Amino acid sequence: MYNPQYTKAFYNAYGEAEWARLEATAYGRLQTIIHTDFIKRYVKSGDGVLDAGSGPGRFSIVAAGLGAKVTVLDIADKQLALAKQKIADAKVLNGVDEFAKGDIINLSKFSDNNFDAVICFGGAISYTCEKRLEAIKELIRVTRPGGVILISVMNRMGVHNMVRKGNIPILENPDETSELGTSYWSVLDTGDLPGFESRIGLRHPAMHLFTADELKSLVAGCEILEIAGSNVTASEFSPELDTISENPRAWKTVVELERKVNRNPGLVNSGTHIILIARK
Repeated sequence: MYNPQYTKAFYNAYGEAEWARLEATAYGRLQTIIHTDFIKRYVKSGDGVLDAGSGPGRFSIVAAGLGAKVTVLDIADKQLALAKQKIADAKVLNGVDEFAKGDIINLSKFSDNNFDAVICFGGAISYTCEKRLEAIKELIRVTRPGGVILISVMNRMGVHNMVRKGNIPILENPDETSELGTSYWSVLDTGDLPGFESRIGLRHPAMHLFTADELKSLVAGCEILEIAGSNVTASEFSPELDTISENPRAWKTVVELERKVNRNPGLVNSGTHIILIARK
């Protein structure tokens, strides 16, 4: 179940690691490139933009760099402070209208039809679990008619990483309830993933993992402009991708391959995230 206080505490503790994870590996850098592509395609100079669940502001920097006026919103105080620092370092602080603390399931501080574009990339919607429809309705509510909503969520089919990771205990006993309090098949069937051990030693917040069809159903009434997967061409745990990234020509091919195929309907559900762009 959604636990906003725990999510806040977790990301306050996570701190700089939330910024670093998208730079430390080629896999993270590819994820950043693909998400950035969509911002560059749909956000333009002069737009009023809400970056909801901003974390340390990586995508706020992109939007502000395009000439948008950005409202940076996160549930965690330390992530907002880090966002202000990173945005200042990027010399686009004048592109920020406000740093706002808040929860995406309740954006009542903003009026209806307030923003030209709303970005909610990463885990924010996934962490709202059973309140995911409320969160998406709020993102749509604050977007003006004709404006765009850019969403990414954790992908349910990502549970196949148990194979890539070689997690034999789970694969040996997919029907059994694990230390997470659920079974492998249950996560695949329902998308509900309890907290698990994170890289900083704290249990990760519980989350809901999506399918593309489920995500599309939650934006009913909006025009779906694009839906894509992120990191559909690479394995998160493959050291080969880091080796490839050291060769500029080979890395360029990887990026272009990802761009060419990640909207293919057969691949949308195969990456770590599903990216959806909708027009209100």
